[in-house]
Amino acid sequence: MNYKEALSYAMDLCSRQEKCNSEIREKLTKFNLPEPQIEKVLNVLKQEGFIDEARYAGMFVRDKLRFNHWGRVKIRYMLSGKQIPEKIINEAIQGIDEQDYREILMDELKKKRRQIKDANPYTARNKLARFGQQRGFESGLIFQILNEMKKT
Repeated sequence: MNYKEALSYAMDLCSRQEKCNSEIREKLTKFNLPEPQIEKVLNVLKQEGFIDEARYAGMFVRDKLRFNHWGRVKIRYMLSGKQIPEKIINEAIQGIDEQDYREILMDELKKKRRQIKDANPYTARNKLARFGQQRGFESGLIFQILNEMKKT
C-alpha cells in the first residue's frame, strides 16, 4: 500500500466512524506502511478534521456510558489504553451528567440484585459491590447507592 492509498483508506475509515490516532496507526501498521508515511497520513487527517481526539473521547464516553453502562474508572482506563491524552480524558469525563450516572448505576445494581439468589444480605451486597466495580464505577458511589437501595 502506498501513501495515497493509505490516506484514502484512512479518510474512508474516519468518515464512516469516529477514530482516534492509535486506531488509525494500528490499521496502517498492519499494511506495513513505513512510520514516516503513517505520521504524514495522521497529520493530514488531523488538519482536515477527520481525526479529533477531543471529539472522539466525548463520543466514546457518551456511548460507553449510555449503551455499555460503564463507569468513569473503566472509561478512563479504556481511553488511556487508546493513548488519548489525560487532559482530554478528564474533559470528556467531566461532561457526564451526575444524575444520569447515578441512575445508570442504580438501575444496573437493581437488575443484578434480581439475579442474585443468595439469601444472605452481606454476601449479596458484596456481589453487588464487585459487580459495580467490574463495570468501572467508583466504590464510594457504589456503597452510597447500595445504602439507598437498602432503605427502600
